[in-house]
Amino acid sequence: MKNVFYFKDNIYSFTYIDHRRITVRAILLNEKNEVALLHLIKDDLFGHRDCYETPGGGKRKNETFHEGVIREVKEETGYQAKIIKFLAKVEDFYNLIHRNNINYYYLLKVDKYVGTDLEEYEKEMFKEIVFLPIEQAIKIMNEVKDDGVGLLVKQRELPVLELARGYIFEHLINK
Repeated sequence: MKNVFYFKDNIYSFTYIDHRRITVRAILLNEKNEVALLHLIKDDLFGHRDCYETPGGGKRKNETFHEGVIREVKEETGYQAKIIKFLAKVEDFYNLIHRNNINYYYLLKVDKYVGTDLEEYEKEMFKEIVFLPIEQAIKIMNEVKDDGVGLLVKQRELPVLELARGYIFEHLINK
């Protein structure tokens, strides 16, 4: 598989990993080819969280990866979207909660707004959804503090945003 990234958790001490989570994540583009980022604010086991991440979440057992990423985008952003292409696989670890994450990233384009379907914890954590030019999204991710869960999110998201930047400029903006 092309574009595979692997990151260890060097923030929290490793004790053991007892579960794996398969996720589907989206680099979601609007009609201006701006990227969707979710602004998350919450105090939890990881401490104070005030960071951005791409839409996505756990893949359900009986759905395909494509079905999962389309569902997650709709639930979290309210947009029906179409998949443009697969971008990358990112494997990372959250030692604090003993989890190994396998993240599958797709590039999608919004189709139409139909409304969100957030879970209760998401309603509490999601401050806003912003659409930003890819360079600004990368800048925001680069400015995340290099500690806590923000760093774990940053190391997962940055290489994929940079891959998406290349595709956006080559195939969508310069057309």
